Order: sequence, then C-alpha cells, then structure tokens
Amino acid sequence: MPRGAAVIPYNGKRGTVWRIKFTDSSGRQVMETIGAERHGVTRRQAEAELRERLVRVERRGYRKPRALTFADYSTTWLPESAERRGWKPSTVLVFRNALGYLDEFFGPMRLDAIRPRDVTAYIRHAMTEPIAKTGKPLSAKSINLHVNVLHDLLKTAVAEELIQSNPASGIERPRVPRRRWRILEPREVPRVAQAFSDARARRVFLTLALTGLRRSEIVGLRWRHVNLVEGTLRVEQSKSEEGERLLALPPTLVETLMEQFQASAYRGDEDYVFCHPERGSKLEAHWYHEQFQAALGKAEVEGHVRTFHDMRHTALTNLAATGASPIAVMATAGHRSMQTTKQYLHLAGVVFREDASALERRLLGEVEGVESSTHLSESEAISAD
Repeated sequence: MPRGAAVIPYNGKRGTVWRIKFTDSSGRQVMETIGAERHGVTRRQAEAELRERLVRVERRGYRKPRALTFADYSTTWLPESAERRGWKPSTVLVFRNALGYLDEFFGPMRLDAIRPRDVTAYIRHAMTEPIAKTGKPLSAKSINLHVNVLHDLLKTAVAEELIQSNPASGIERPRVPRRRWRILEPREVPRVAQAFSDARARRVFLTLALTGLRRSEIVGLRWRHVNLVEGTLRVEQSKSEEGERLLALPPTLVETLMEQFQASAYRGDEDYVFCHPERGSKLEAHWYHEQFQAALGKAEVEGHVRTFHDMRHTALTNLAATGASPIAVMATAGHRSMQTTKQYLHLAGVVFREDASALERRLLGEVEGVESSTHLSESEAISAD
C-alpha cells in the first residue's frame, strides 16, 4: 500500500466512524469518511473502498473533486442536461420549478457532503412545512417528483466524479394515494356535447372523447396531421417515441373535423386545427377549460372531471370496455409499456372471455362440440397487422 494511505477509525460518542486517507494524483492528501459502524460499515468495507480509490488514482489519475455547493452545480446542470438530452420546454419548466424547492433546502450545502439522511430530512420537511404559494405542505406526488429530479442531478454528479455515490438512491419515499378517476360515462358524453354553447369547444370535446389525445397533442394538432379523405389522424409530436402514432377516425369525428375545417379561416397544412378564430394561434387551454366546465354544469354532471387528463381516461377506458385488445388500447394511447395500459383495462372491468376460449381451442382442440380453428378472427387480424 502506498505511503500515507490508511484506514482510520474515529471513535466518537456515537460509536466508530471509518475514514480513509490517501494521496490523489495531484499529490493532494485526501481524507474521506466511509461510514459508521452503527450503519453497518466495517473495517473490511473501508479497506475495500481505500483499495478502489488507489486503483482510480493509479489508472485514471483521480483527483479529489473541488468543493461545489448544490446551488452552484444545479445552476449549470439544468441547461446542460436540457441541451444534451433534448428536453422539451415543458420538461425544463417542471425541472426548474422542482430545483427551486431543492435549492432552497440544499443550496448552501457542499455537493459531496449531502448524505441520505439529508434527503430524508428534505422529504420530512416538505411533508410537514407549508409553502407560501398554497399555505399547505407539498403533496406526496410533488415530493416524489422533487426526489426524482434530485436523483437525476446527483447521478450526473457521480458520472462526472464530483461525488462518490448517489445519496438519493434507495431512499424511502412518501406513498402517493391511489386516485379513482372520475371519467364520463357513455350516457354522459352526448349530454355534455350538446351542452356546449361554442361550436369550436364542442368539436374539441368530441375529438378528445373519441381519440384519447393528450393535452399537448390536441393543442399542437395541425391540419397536415389530419387526413379527412382516409379518415386518419397522425400524432407526430408526443411525450415519447411510442406516442407518435396513426389513429383511425370514426365517421362522426371525420364529420366534426370537416365542420371545423369549413368554419376556420386558417386551413393551411401548418395551421392549427383548433386555433384561435381571429389570430390563428394555438388552442387556448384556459379558454377551453372554462367552456368544458360550463358544459359539465349545464349537463348536470356531478364530481370533478379534469379537462384533459380525465377525458383521456374516458376515451381509453371506454375503448377497453368495448372489448378492444390490450395491444389496440396501448397503440391508441401511445403508451410506452403495457403496465400503463393495464390501468385502463382494470378501470373498464374488461374480462376477455372470448380470448380465453380462443386460446383453449387453439391449444386443446375441440371442447364440448366447439370446433378448433387456426384462423384469426377479424379483430385478431387487425391486431396482428
């Protein structure tokens, strides 16, 4: 072992804390705390950490990271990560908002001094201390988002060898209460559609109800994305690659979009489908929200229905309830994984008895007079395509 390298036990009031000492490639002496015995750290683990540091010094020219505060690092991390990873402006806005809370708590702390107990302290603080904006503590969902951003930031710091490990890994997080969605029932959809006083708002509503588009997708919908002859709608910009999809339009929606095309003064390929009638700008989400809530009230729909997200749930859950295959629901939704799609199948209460019987016939042959077939049904053929 090189001269000056050693494992040093520090015996304090709360027991033994293991530290290591070594010299980095610049000749600077480094003293690093590995952990306390009360947390399960042993001399053998400290010796293993020391050997790992010495290997890094010899093979990779390791130098002790310069002292950085959390606020210093977060200031450069966000714009660099956004450019490197191609984040959308909306994503940058969410991360910047989360960093505002994190900077307030971790800002003055040295980046390499943050410990898991500090992350736990932040969670406890966020759960109990009211914030100025609402006068209430943060929700479990918001806190988990903040911890996700913190973990992402610290993960980058580990990759840049500014810190040895990620203190946000393995932290116990607050449990997010399971929400029961308030979606519109089939009998409510026609009532709400008839309750709109504005024709454009009614057409937005029908498009959401019959396609399950996300808010950003319908706001950014342009005429070049819609083919009224073939009856298709292409989503080119979504939150993921899986969200870029081609949807078939039912006849009612083709007629609805044709009405919008004829009523709009903006019909170019690059014009927005549901644009402002005078300015041609994107659909005003706040305006539609007011129109939608007014229609719900006029239609006497009880409960709180979120303007965009719950309408997406309405469309996809009712699609699942028709007996559409899980793959068809997943493709329509533009989901990245089947795990996300499953919640719509569960909410719809769909039991795929015909699929189970078809599998039985395919694998076991005739059962009680039912003939076995290797031919795909029409719906199966469509799914296979």
